[in-house]
Amino acid sequence: MVELGRFFFKWRNALFPVLVFALYLLVRPATQARWLDLLAIALVIVGVLIRATVIGYVLVLRDGDNKVSHADELFTKGMFGICRNPLYLGNITTYIGIFLLHGAWPVLLLGAGLFVFIYYAIIFSEESFLRGKFGQSFADYCARVPRLMPMLGNWSAATKDMTFSFKRAIWVEYNVMTQAILMVALALWYKSWAVSGSATMPMVSIVLLVAGVAFIGTIRVLKARARNNAAK
Repeated sequence: MVELGRFFFKWRNALFPVLVFALYLLVRPATQARWLDLLAIALVIVGVLIRATVIGYVLVLRDGDNKVSHADELFTKGMFGICRNPLYLGNITTYIGIFLLHGAWPVLLLGAGLFVFIYYAIIFSEESFLRGKFGQSFADYCARVPRLMPMLGNWSAATKDMTFSFKRAIWVEYNVMTQAILMVALALWYKSWAVSGSATMPMVSIVLLVAGVAFIGTIRVLKARARNNAAK
């Protein structure tokens, strides 16, 4: 599992979109109750918000060092005080939402199961690294804080004397936010085409695509201006 986790961590940015695409093509999308579609979109939003909350409290090196697990310090505050892997919790929640949006239960069950397995493999590989680097400190942390199930009752203690940076949450996570918007837009378009046979893009997909492009474009312009001002 540790070696498998290292593999998935290294190649996840290229592999995960392919897996989602393949699972979407595996079974024809199905219509479902409107509240299930809304629940799916809500899960995507919750997943993104979880990630943004993590970064808003603590700036984390998300890609490791040259695609290998790396940490200069052991984070135990902020979202890491209620769950040891809050970023992965956010990712899993988002992917479950995307698979639920498909509408076919085999895709939801297979997709959710596959991505939970993958993230657990990544978590095991990271825990092996952290255990070797931080020793008893990491063992004590594991004893206090659950791996994935958030311990919400510990929120006040975990965020005590910390300041949430909304700007940093957006500045760092805007790519993830945009990807989520585009995934939902394309999923709804594909589902509409598969069910109705019409290739016409639904209005909701058009709105989401425009919003996603506008959002990422705006953030990149603002970041470029900030860099230019800082260089003057």
